[in-house]
Amino acid sequence: MKVAEIKEFVENYNDLPAAERKEGVIELIRDGDLQRVYALAKSGTARAALRILADIGERAKDVVAANIDGLLKLLRADDAKVRMLAAQVIGNTCAADYLDELIEAMMHEQTVFALPSYLLAIGRAKNDRAKRFLESYQLRSDIEKHRDEENAALNKALANFVMRTKARVRVLPTDVVVLASPNLNVTYSLCTEAGLKPRKFGKYIAVTSLVDFYDIYKMRAYTDAYIYLGSSPVSELPAFLKQREAAVMQRTGVTGYRLEVRSVAHEVRIDIIKKCVSAMEQLINTPSSYSVEILIEIDGDTAQVFLNPLTDNRFDYRKKAIAASISPGVAASVCAYASEFFNPDARVLDNFCGSGTMLYERGFYPHHSLTGADINMTAIEAAKENSRYAHVHPQFHYIDALKFTAKKYDEILVNMPFGLRVGTHTQNERLYKAYFRILPEILTDKGIAVLYTHEKNLLEGLIKSTGAFEVLKRATFDAGGLYPAVYVLKKK
Repeated sequence: MKVAEIKEFVENYNDLPAAERKEGVIELIRDGDLQRVYALAKSGTARAALRILADIGERAKDVVAANIDGLLKLLRADDAKVRMLAAQVIGNTCAADYLDELIEAMMHEQTVFALPSYLLAIGRAKNDRAKRFLESYQLRSDIEKHRDEENAALNKALANFVMRTKARVRVLPTDVVVLASPNLNVTYSLCTEAGLKPRKFGKYIAVTSLVDFYDIYKMRAYTDAYIYLGSSPVSELPAFLKQREAAVMQRTGVTGYRLEVRSVAHEVRIDIIKKCVSAMEQLINTPSSYSVEILIEIDGDTAQVFLNPLTDNRFDYRKKAIAASISPGVAASVCAYASEFFNPDARVLDNFCGSGTMLYERGFYPHHSLTGADINMTAIEAAKENSRYAHVHPQFHYIDALKFTAKKYDEILVNMPFGLRVGTHTQNERLYKAYFRILPEILTDKGIAVLYTHEKNLLEGLIKSTGAFEVLKRATFDAGGLYPAVYVLKKK
């Protein structure tokens, strides 16, 4: 940017739309113009210039180091907002080096709305001196709004000293454990087979009377397992969560948590999180190093509250994924759905294998061999990397699915391209038609094909028009807001 353009950008920064602010900041960093921004902090645009440097965070470290004496002087500026922003800039870049100066400035600060910025800056020092200061700190605000903000900042600053610890989960016989499922019927059947006496609970499957919470991880056909903490009117959520703090700690043995709110607008979500975090006194909000997650799902005026202990290691083999990779919980559910047709001696092929997830989940059932193919080299590299951590080790080939026709397979198990996350519907029309020309040739006479796709109309039209396959089963799945279907086919 030219000097005049930088000045105009800084002067108008606070009034610009978020996208324009972000674009301008990227340009300033790319062109090495942050020193010019700092120069404006010594003029009438100090607030805006410092706001930009604060928003840039650690990427402003070099310009801060070059001008640290000037920034330290701004901690004693007449304008409280300038002092507050200067503390933020120093906190984001070099808090540990200038901790004494931050503490001294805070102790002399008389404007209460500036105190949270000092607390957060001191917390970012992440050393024993900062910890001792924060632990002994007494709230100074006497106005409820400012006191709440000061307390929230103190808790967030202290969260820097809470180490992430893996929960050790225990449940009571009366606890309800709910399973998020891509297909409720599949998960329900799996739970029934395991003797868990499941019931449908809205969009979840609920089970009770678990003796050992970790038994739930012996099943694979679901995405997440939560301990249900109950429901509350949205307006009473802060008090509700405060009452559940002891239950969370009793069930997990940890205090660091992250709060997530779903199904509401961003502004409402932020307001709910702020109020709930402020209400809790025993649990510590540590969004960058949390041990458990508290999930709130809003439905009108009612909230359902769940605890995710984050102890699920069922899918730890998947270290790498690519765009449009199938969720391992969905892949496990697809395999469970089709498993009644699996052959324990099957030679299994996934010729749209991506990072290999579908094959790895098929590997939990008896088989003769597992083979994957993909036209994307990055996908094949990811699949091979995942093989290092998996219980099975398929053979992977970098090749176009339409050219991988030399052998026949007893099972073909694929996540077909959707055309929503990768590619287009028009491209898929050509691909699917070509694929259905080779599919009968690479499938043994008694073999099955398990096809998972969102292109349901396209696939069903090809099944009908080719006349080569009979549909043994079909079901719709939930995949993160998309509703693909699974088709189990056999040759006529």
